[in-house]
Amino acid sequence: MLAGAALLLASAAYAQQDPETEKPRELNVEVPPQESGERGFVEKAKRWAEDTQIAERLSGDVDGWYPRLGGMTRGSGFAIGPGYRFHIVDDRLFVDLSAGISIKGYKAADANVRWLQALGDRFELWTDVRYEDFSQEDFFGMGFASAEDARTSYDFDSSDIALRGVLQASPWMRVGTAVGYMRPDIGRGTDPNYPSIEELFTDADAPGLVAQPNFLHTTMYGEVDYRDLRGNPGRGGFYRASFGFWDDRTLQQFDHKRFDALALQHLPLTANRRHVLSGRLGTTYVNNETGERVPFYFLGYVGGVDTIRSYREFRFKDENAVWTGAEYKWTFHDYVSVVTFVDAGEVNANWRDIDLRGWKTGYGFGFRVHTDKQTFARLDFGTGGGEGWQIFLKLGPSF
Repeated sequence: MLAGAALLLASAAYAQQDPETEKPRELNVEVPPQESGERGFVEKAKRWAEDTQIAERLSGDVDGWYPRLGGMTRGSGFAIGPGYRFHIVDDRLFVDLSAGISIKGYKAADANVRWLQALGDRFELWTDVRYEDFSQEDFFGMGFASAEDARTSYDFDSSDIALRGVLQASPWMRVGTAVGYMRPDIGRGTDPNYPSIEELFTDADAPGLVAQPNFLHTTMYGEVDYRDLRGNPGRGGFYRASFGFWDDRTLQQFDHKRFDALALQHLPLTANRRHVLSGRLGTTYVNNETGERVPFYFLGYVGGVDTIRSYREFRFKDENAVWTGAEYKWTFHDYVSVVTFVDAGEVNANWRDIDLRGWKTGYGFGFRVHTDKQTFARLDFGTGGGEGWQIFLKLGPSF
C-alpha cells in the first residue's frame, strides 16, 4: 500500500492545476541527466498522471473510470476496486457505480444516482443503493466491563436502498434527509484466530444475534463545513449532527432512535500551516422504544482509528458513547507529516452515568502522506490503554 500511495502522491502532485494558467503545475524538482531512452520514476509518474488524469479521477472532477480506495468499514483493512461515473440526459442525470474488496475479504458495492437538481443546483435528489459483506467484524461484549480475551467475530451482510434529498443552504452549510429500507443479516464469523460470536454470546448478550429485522429508516442531518481544504485541512472546522428513526418492519422487536454528532476543528499554529493543532468531539446516543431492544451491530462504540487509537476497532460498545481527541501535525516535508495525539472516551448503558472519571484514554504518534490538497494515507501507532500497541493504516485525513 505504501508503494501505491507513493505513486499516487507523485502523480497527483504533478497533476495539480495552476489556477491562473489551467495547465499542469511544474514542481521545482531537478531530475539528473539520464541515458537516452530512459526516464526516471518522477518523469514516468508525471506523464502517467497527465495521461490518466488520476488526480481528477480520485477527486471526482472528471467522468469515466476511477480507482475506488476504501469505502468499507472500520477494521476492513486496505480496500480497492473499480469505479465508473458518467452524466447523461444533457448532464442532468449523474450515475456513480463502484465496488471494492479489502485484504480481509470484505466486499461492498454502491450505485448512486442523482436524478434531480433544482433551485440553481442547490437542491439535489439522489437514490443510493449499497450492498455489504463484512465477514470478520469484532464483538467483545457490552460495556466497559467487556474483556479483551472475549473477542469474537461475526459476519455482517446488508442491502440498503434509500432516497436522499440534499439542500446546499449556503457555501458552508447543507441539510438533508434520507429515507431507506435496510435488510441486515448476521452470520458466523470467519476470522480463524477467534471464535464466532454465537460460541461465547447469546441473544441476551448481543441483542439481534438470533434474528434480524428489516428496517425502514429515516434520518435528518445538518452539516457546517468551513475547512480550507477538505482533503488536507489546516484551518477551519466541520460540524455534523443527525437524528434518525429505525422502524422494525418484520419482527416488531427493535424499534429505536439514534442521534450522532461530530465536531472537528483545525487551528494553524504558523502561517504556512506547517504546524497544525486539531481537535474532535463526538457522541452517539441510541435509545430503544419501550419493550424493544437495540441490535448489537447498531450500538455506539469507542476504540479504533476515529475514536480511541489505543484500542482495537469497536472495542467497547453500548447504547451511549462519547469520545474526544487532539492531534498535533508537523509537516516537515511537502508530502509527509508526523503527528502526535491523545484520545479519550467512554460508553455506557445510561447517558447520565457517563462522566470524565471513567474514560478510557490513549496516546501515540503517526505519519501522513499527502499533497497540499489531499491526504492519501495515514499510519497511526496508539498505546496507553493497557492492551498493547495498536497500528492503524488508513486512507484519507484523520480529522
